[in-house]
Amino acid sequence: MFKKMTIMIFSAALIIGLAACGSANKQGAGTNQGTAPEQTTPPAATVDAAAVYKQNCLVCHGANLEGQVGPNLQKVGATRTPEEISTVIHNGGNGMTAFKGVLSEDEISALVDWLSAHK
Repeated sequence: MFKKMTIMIFSAALIIGLAACGSANKQGAGTNQGTAPEQTTPPAATVDAAAVYKQNCLVCHGANLEGQVGPNLQKVGATRTPEEISTVIHNGGNGMTAFKGVLSEDEISALVDWLSAHK
């Protein structure tokens, strides 16, 4: 009984943790057809990439980019081009959630620039 309960608790915690990797604030998903959507995020130059990372990536990649469920990103700018980083953020893969349509293009662009600087 104890072993079964432990497995159930561990499974629930794992599901919650993995769901957090893909959770994001879906602002700006307006339903007004025929009108321009509201801009809910600032332009890329003013997007706080570290804040976007903390809200969307930290659970899987760690507070210091050291890797948790996801890989270490501390020197990702030395091993991947900005285009490769952008592709991974947009499309996900290898267990990572795709953030295209979840994060704004400005948020993704800011993250790409920020991560590319980590060498």
